[in-house]
Amino acid sequence: MIVLVFVLRGALAIAVVPPWQHPDEPQHLALVHVLASQTELDLPDRRDVNFEHRILRSMAAHGWWRHYQERTPDPVPASFDGVPDHLSTTVNNPPVYYLLAAAVLTLGGIEDLVTQSYALRWMGLALAAPTLLCIWAGTRRLFGPWAAGGATLLTAVHPQFVLMSTAVNPAALANLCGAVFWWQAARLLTGAPAAATLALLTGATLVGVFTKRSGAPLVLMLATVPMIAWARGRIGRWRASWPAVVGAAGGLVVIGLLAADWLWPEVERLGASWSYGLRFSWAARARDWGFLRDFTAGLSDSAWLVAGWLRYPAPSVWLTLMRVLVVVAAGGCLVGLRRPAMAAWRTGIVLAGALVALQVAGVYGGLWVNGYGPQGRYLFPVIGPFMALVWVGMHAWWPRQYWAYVSIGVVAFFVVFDAVGWGHVILPAYL
Repeated sequence: MIVLVFVLRGALAIAVVPPWQHPDEPQHLALVHVLASQTELDLPDRRDVNFEHRILRSMAAHGWWRHYQERTPDPVPASFDGVPDHLSTTVNNPPVYYLLAAAVLTLGGIEDLVTQSYALRWMGLALAAPTLLCIWAGTRRLFGPWAAGGATLLTAVHPQFVLMSTAVNPAALANLCGAVFWWQAARLLTGAPAAATLALLTGATLVGVFTKRSGAPLVLMLATVPMIAWARGRIGRWRASWPAVVGAAGGLVVIGLLAADWLWPEVERLGASWSYGLRFSWAARARDWGFLRDFTAGLSDSAWLVAGWLRYPAPSVWLTLMRVLVVVAAGGCLVGLRRPAMAAWRTGIVLAGALVALQVAGVYGGLWVNGYGPQGRYLFPVIGPFMALVWVGMHAWWPRQYWAYVSIGVVAFFVVFDAVGWGHVILPAYL
């Protein structure tokens, strides 16, 4: 039922939001088109300026510049280079999402430009539905079915999450990798076969890293989770799962050999894509306390609801309430760690807190340190453990006999926020 609610909201978002109105949709579709039309992955120049011009004409026809309060250019620029303030190329982006999307367009025989964009939006929604299932499965292993249902429902009615799950954007696949990681990490800490679970964690990490920059913190999580499992979990037996591990390792070797001719160039492209976040030098803006304050506020707000290309924020009072909710939930998690009645949830709180902290650290390290603006959607690979912490933290303040009322209140708060987002932001912006 929760997944159905999410899918219906996703279908509404696809129907309401015009083409090109999600972040970077033109650039992502342009790269998908190039990969779909070529037979070799390692292309010297992954651009088709004629296709870029077609996209720009479509953007003009659908009033894209109006949402920036700018006049539509006439004539339309010949390529993305003619719109430097808003568009850039994505030729060095990690390839997995683009290969998957190119396969969808090729197998579907889709030629029309706008139809291609809508097909990839539906693909994003198809990737987001199992994301919810993984969130439910991981949360259930650590906190039980009631918390699992609550955390999954909060995710399903999250307005910014549904918007990004229906965009032409690698985010949906990166978020799925994060949800799979959460599920398998929970299994590792609750006695599942260790070797097979670690193999799946490694697979989710590799796919995430080769999908989007927001998947990079999964590498740190992969190094951290086994230590948490060793300290607090019930690690399953290695011997029972060795055939699966050998098979998985053999499969990875075969895939690596088959992909050897393009894998290393893709690693080089990945380094170029991440170069802005791997400088490890303090930008001048990052040394300003005001920038840190604005970055933190912007990261929080854009993680809840700022529709379009960060053009349409939710009402400020609601964004403030969401900040307060996060602080209250974080305090509740600290209270829960000390309450004997919640001792069974301590391991889950530690794991979820570690994953969220590493993702947040990755966002600050890659964006804030280098002086770039905040992107709340980069937090969504850990939306599962985050929502689990919100659910648990809000309940930890109250005796167990009041938890049913707390659950109703938390769900009602999120549903009202979602309704405000649609009624006061999304629908007025695009209808």
